[in-house]
Amino acid sequence: MSQQPIRNKVNQLASAPTPQNTPASVTGSYLKSNPIVPSTIDEESEIKKNLSNNPAFLSMIQGKLGTLVGKDSGYIDSLSKDVKNRIYSLKSVQSDQMKLEEEFQKELLELEKKFYKKYEPLYQKRSDIINGELEPSLKEIEAGKKIESELEGDEDIEEEDNEEDEEQEDDVDQEDIKGIPHFWLTALENLHPVSDTITERDSEVLSFLKNIKLEYLDQPGFKLIFEFNENEFFHNKNLTKTYYYQEELGYSGDFIYDHAEGDEIKWKSQESNVTISIERRKQRNKHTKQTRTIEKLTPTESFFNFFDPPKTPDDEQNEQNDEDDEEDEEQDQDDLEERLALDYQLGEEIKDKLIPRAVDWFTGSAIDYGLEDEEFDDEEDFDEEDEEDDSEGDDDDDEDSEEEGADGQASKGKQQPPECKQS
Repeated sequence: MSQQPIRNKVNQLASAPTPQNTPASVTGSYLKSNPIVPSTIDEESEIKKNLSNNPAFLSMIQGKLGTLVGKDSGYIDSLSKDVKNRIYSLKSVQSDQMKLEEEFQKELLELEKKFYKKYEPLYQKRSDIINGELEPSLKEIEAGKKIESELEGDEDIEEEDNEEDEEQEDDVDQEDIKGIPHFWLTALENLHPVSDTITERDSEVLSFLKNIKLEYLDQPGFKLIFEFNENEFFHNKNLTKTYYYQEELGYSGDFIYDHAEGDEIKWKSQESNVTISIERRKQRNKHTKQTRTIEKLTPTESFFNFFDPPKTPDDEQNEQNDEDDEEDEEQDQDDLEERLALDYQLGEEIKDKLIPRAVDWFTGSAIDYGLEDEEFDDEEDFDEEDEEDDSEGDDDDDEDSEEEGADGQASKGKQQPPECKQS
């Protein structure tokens, strides 16, 4: 699945003005020493009163101030020639340091690849145990119990296990369980924000997930490989998602995300496709009284949209937009940036957190260890948006429409997008 790279957008974000590169924000700046303030309290009150009585003027001032964000304050130009030359020399010194930083990052990437080769046999053994292809040794079990006991401070863990073993032996109806059922599904559901993308329909599909693997690319980037058992949903044995980075490092010295590509999912039927909802309606012609059934396919939120990453619009399409659509274009651009950021974050979370610490995410102990991002811990930081019911008539003037039912609606209170933004 080919995509247009997003180099332009990344470069724009990398060069965006920040408090760090804006001279006016420097604490010792001369601009800080002479702030412009009203000379008296009466003048300040009068100004506030005039502004409140003239919202149009206030809006104009706010707009002008908005255009000044990131502008050159003129502070550097006001410095003497000798001071400017010293600043130029610092630029040269910093350039040499950034060359070393680039060398460091590239060597660090090669080190990650080297050690991941050493991890792979352990990850394969983990997969074999999860899927019931290998039983752990008594030594590994005892070592794991000791680790758990030290972490939990529970000295009675062995006695509890013995009691559970006796209960299971008494239960003659107990099924022969193979491996660890729903291991990866449970681990994904404990990993935020990945868990927010998983619906109940997704859970049925993810219950067939047998392994998640990582591969590094020859160029900067990595590939996530999701291996599935045979299932009734799609034909693919593996679903992959590949993240590409730019060859050159960004200003911060890190690799810059370029674009992502995912596998096309070959669903066995429309009903098994969890990325769409199917709405069937019966229509009756007023004149002929004949009825027909119409299917309406609506894209819906799903974890499996992860394999259909957001794409940037073609430059030609951007040039054809009318001026009247500028506001819609800005909104679409904001939505695209949010989706790109989330898509990148999901890949990094799976790569850096889930794969190395899978058993901790399965048991939920990773949350107790504080491996989740702090920015997502407090739900009060997010405002809930009210859902509005918006129904439109799709039928012709000469036909009556009766709703028969809907198949495959998204669950967990997920709001379905009205249009498909991921093709």
